[in-house]
Amino acid sequence: MKKQIVLPDNTRVRLKRAEVEDVDGILKLYDVVYSSKYTLPEATRSDAAIKKLASADCRWFICVKKNEVIASVIFLIDEPNRLGKIYAAAVRPDYQGKNIMHYMVKEIMEDLCNVSKFCDAVYATTRTVSFASQIVLEHAGFVSLGIFPNVRRVQKHESHGLEVFYSKTAFENRLQMPTLIPELKKLYSIAQDIFKFEDALIVDKLDDVPQEDSIWFNFEDDAAEVERVYNHRLTSDRRRMAGFFPFHTPNMRFFSKYLKNEIYCNINRQDGHMAIIAYKCEARNFTNLLNSFCRAAQAVAGAEYVELMVSAFDPVMQKQALEARFLPCSYFPAMRMNFNGERTDYMAMSRSFVALDFTEIHLVKNNQKFLEAFMECWYSMILKFNKPFEEEPGIFQD
Repeated sequence: MKKQIVLPDNTRVRLKRAEVEDVDGILKLYDVVYSSKYTLPEATRSDAAIKKLASADCRWFICVKKNEVIASVIFLIDEPNRLGKIYAAAVRPDYQGKNIMHYMVKEIMEDLCNVSKFCDAVYATTRTVSFASQIVLEHAGFVSLGIFPNVRRVQKHESHGLEVFYSKTAFENRLQMPTLIPELKKLYSIAQDIFKFEDALIVDKLDDVPQEDSIWFNFEDDAAEVERVYNHRLTSDRRRMAGFFPFHTPNMRFFSKYLKNEIYCNINRQDGHMAIIAYKCEARNFTNLLNSFCRAAQAVAGAEYVELMVSAFDPVMQKQALEARFLPCSYFPAMRMNFNGERTDYMAMSRSFVALDFTEIHLVKNNQKFLEAFMECWYSMILKFNKPFEEEPGIFQD
């Protein structure tokens, strides 16, 4: 794609796919915009940027003016799930306020979803230090569908919002009537109101799973070896592997004795962000697996935030993740394609090991509702794990 964009002030810029010769200008842009504090490797290192440009799932777009890179944004495409991701949006300070990113994203989204039709849905996470990025995407047709507390650390921990763009036909094959535990009903109702969805099936009672001893994990953090073992597991033991986290490659592996339990994750050691990509669980109690894993991830990897994707059709996993103090952040309708060609809803659930602070965030209306749903679950969890002391009668009587 090569196209000239005319901005409202008649400034003309060139929109194009980024190439290797553009890398120096791209890195300079991110350095100026983020004051050398950005944590994404492809936005800070030449070798990582070149590798990303060469990857088959990447569409990297830039705007150029007088042979200088003045704006950049990266798109990734998961072809089997017809799912896209937009991230690393940046505009040079002297060009901010000219709606460059709005026009870039609008042009690219129309092509990816409704012309070339590579994707049914494309998502982005937005910083909430201001309204700007949320509003830019909403004006380009995105819908706000969640908030991720403490998800990244730039100068300090930040909460990000979820924005999703849907093609005109995205919901034609959506699997209907999610099966949810009561604690997640409000989360779904927000998306239901936005898209006029059907009611969910609420499961009030699920059997409790017997408690088990803590699981002791070993770990492997050689990224190349982790990826090799992960790919081998996907081919040799796929039926026992579970989990879904698009656009992430594991760089760390936790495993218990005799390989009964394994968790593959991606850790960003600069800010402690960790995503659970896949797992094998022979323990009956998934809550125990998650709690044991979180203790290990904190101790050996410095994890400060752990995120897990949970199906809206798996109430048992929803319940056990919640009991492991993973709280619901977002509701993503039609996120993943199942084996029948139906698009299924997913939720992001996260656990933060850093104190929550929402005093400096700026949220659009929908994401305010998701924050309220998150805080309701957080408050319920506090009450559940901190039961009042019940004094035995007469114990302090003379």
